[in-house]
Amino acid sequence: MTSQIFANIYLNEFDRFVVHTLGVKGYVRYGDDFIIFESDQEKLAQFRVLARDFLEHFLGLQTNPRHDILLPVKQGVHFLGMELFISGQRLNSAAHRRIRSHLTQKNSSSYAGLIARAEPDKIKYFNWLLLSTYEF
Repeated sequence: MTSQIFANIYLNEFDRFVVHTLGVKGYVRYGDDFIIFESDQEKLAQFRVLARDFLEHFLGLQTNPRHDILLPVKQGVHFLGMELFISGQRLNSAAHRRIRSHLTQKNSSSYAGLIARAEPDKIKYFNWLLLSTYEF
């Protein structure tokens, strides 16, 4: 729990830099994962360089080259177990597998909330899946 709090405190300066100095159109951060949205490809490439520079020189951090990529949003963006699209979102297949393998009666309400929020059309399937875990 403390690592999430410390990440928020430590990366607060990065948040302020991205929002106020760069003035990006959209920015989402959860823990140490973040996405920057921009419609102009050249501007986005420039933001990428400036963000990397800030992280390295002011915070002593580096981005993971495997995850530091530029993508068109219409293709869909994978972020924190979700696939984000202009028209909506859905859980990726790995998240579905994780839910099926870890589902218990104790954590069912958390997963139900996740499914209801991410894919409301699949909540009936989830309820059937949940019933199959109950021992009568």
